Amino acid sequence: MLRNVISVVLAISVLAGCKAAEKQFRKGDYDEAIDIAVKKLVRNPDDNDHILLLEEAFRRANGEDLTMIDALHKEGRPDRWDDIYDLYQEIARRQNKISPLLPLYVGQEERDAEFNMVNVVSGINTAKQNASAYWYALASDKLETGDKYKAREAYYNLQKINRYYTTYKDTKDLMDKAASLGTNQVLFTTRNNSNKVLTYELINTMDNLLIGDSYGNWYHMAADIPEEEVDMVLMLSIEYLESFPEKISTKNYTDSKEIVDHWENVYDDKGNIVTDSLGNPVRTPVYKIINAYVTETWQEKVATIQGELRYMDASGRVLKTVPIKSDGLFTNYYATATGYYEALSQESKNKLGGKPLPFPSDEAMLLQAMQTLKCTMEDAMDDYNDTYLSL
Repeated sequence: MLRNVISVVLAISVLAGCKAAEKQFRKGDYDEAIDIAVKKLVRNPDDNDHILLLEEAFRRANGEDLTMIDALHKEGRPDRWDDIYDLYQEIARRQNKISPLLPLYVGQEERDAEFNMVNVVSGINTAKQNASAYWYALASDKLETGDKYKAREAYYNLQKINRYYTTYKDTKDLMDKAASLGTNQVLFTTRNNSNKVLTYELINTMDNLLIGDSYGNWYHMAADIPEEEVDMVLMLSIEYLESFPEKISTKNYTDSKEIVDHWENVYDDKGNIVTDSLGNPVRTPVYKIINAYVTETWQEKVATIQGELRYMDASGRVLKTVPIKSDGLFTNYYATATGYYEALSQESKNKLGGKPLPFPSDEAMLLQAMQTLKCTMEDAMDDYNDTYLSL
């Protein structure tokens, strides 16, 4: 007892020489103080100040963990074996940090530093055996109920065993059973509530918006689930669809430019032709304005589809509706010019080109909108599926 008191006094007395470690030690963060001291001692194994601090921090850290382990044992609760396992692992990690440095000699006291190592192997093995047995038994009992939500709990209980053993009894089979029992079977279906008669291709496209099976957090969704197995329904209801008339818009504007039209002789006041020093007639330019006439044309056609996703239980009760909308869009632009090409600005020249295109049919526009609707629908499903299909 006296030895421990002396060690504490000495450890505190040297803290001033270990500022970084001292700060963590005084805060009660003994493991951080240990980490700092170990780094220092790797570089300088004869640093007495850090040896003494490491000795005391180790004693306190292990002491706290062992006291907690003892308290958990006394509680006698089987769900505490995970905590006991974690504490033993922490002791093991702490001891593994220090072991490569030993022995450490405290020169000023002419002794080896004392580190009472704990044999953690037995404690770790016992803890993981008992923890696994507890979670296995608990999960088995929950699965016996046949309840969907208990099965999900059982699945997570069995997952805990994986941290201890890669294989343990028939855990994998039980997890498969729990996953199957706990997963909702969701029927994806579509309905045309728009009062519009759809072509075969539109109906086929709408019915195939969900391609293949979809899996999420405790649900499996498909378009071909037998009625007796359905737990939830996700319906895409088309409420409105329309392909609007074709639209052609034009804009006309004029570019102008001043150019030299011709040259004329210059006359003096007496009506004589003015000449230069070489006797050549002096001529002056005569300007004129030339024009170019630009026509810009826009072709546009729009189709729109509006609907909603309805999340329902097996009885048809609506739990959530999510409005969705998408458009099909055809646009084409072209520009032509008449008049003097030289009068065109560079901006106008860049616009020239293109040609009129035939407008898509109403069905083609609606098919395009339907494909866009698929992306909109998938975005909405990402936001809401896990919440409403895993109930």
